[in-house]
Amino acid sequence: MHTPISLARRTNNIIAYMTSPVRLQREDIHEEIMHTLQNLQKIFPSWVICTCRFMHQGFFYISDNARDLLGFDTETLAAALHVESYFKRMHLADIEDYSRGLQLVSETYQEEDPEERHKLRFVFNYRMRHADGRYIHLHDEKAMLPIRDDINLYYMLLRDISQETPFTGVKMTCYKEGKKLSGFNASAEAASQLSPREHELLPLMKQGFSTKEIAGMLGISHNTVRNMRQKLFQKFQVNNAIELLNRSAIEL
Repeated sequence: MHTPISLARRTNNIIAYMTSPVRLQREDIHEEIMHTLQNLQKIFPSWVICTCRFMHQGFFYISDNARDLLGFDTETLAAALHVESYFKRMHLADIEDYSRGLQLVSETYQEEDPEERHKLRFVFNYRMRHADGRYIHLHDEKAMLPIRDDINLYYMLLRDISQETPFTGVKMTCYKEGKKLSGFNASAEAASQLSPREHELLPLMKQGFSTKEIAGMLGISHNTVRNMRQKLFQKFQVNNAIELLNRSAIEL
């Protein structure tokens, strides 16, 4: 298991390979960017909008509704959105898959014609720690807008979807003009690697049967069922049965 710091360093390397960070220093460019961001806020009033700290240096913007999302003031959020700090706030079980998603972003940018990159949109789902200590299910869209011939604005749209969609594992999807290009669903991939016995076990767990009852139904020992459950926890990187059933992506 990689640490948040080691994955943050790897992410910095991915970003450096993808494109050089854009320094937005000139005041006239700041005014143009602020105008663009304010227009974005009108289009997406319920989303938190921020410039990408990964891609931009010397300039940062985050919309006023950011505190409602993560519970921090703007100054604290500005610090939290640096690469290493961001990874430290992310759920430990989601960091590696998130980093994997950024690798796919890098590969997609490299393969795409530079003139077409503004048509790409990358959607991530993962968990982030709120100021009150709980984890929220975050919907994170990353995109780019050309500002001038030599300057692109990289931004993020963030929204808490915890009340709308139960968290079922890290997902990343790349779209181009609304059409899916690539992506992955970490829990679905884990589910595809289950043994036949594990496929039998999960539906019985979802129906609420006890370990002893499941052992009788499957004709195996109580200890075998417990061992199988523990292996499933490891495969799906969860700590309990409720999280497992949310993330197993099994259709009954």
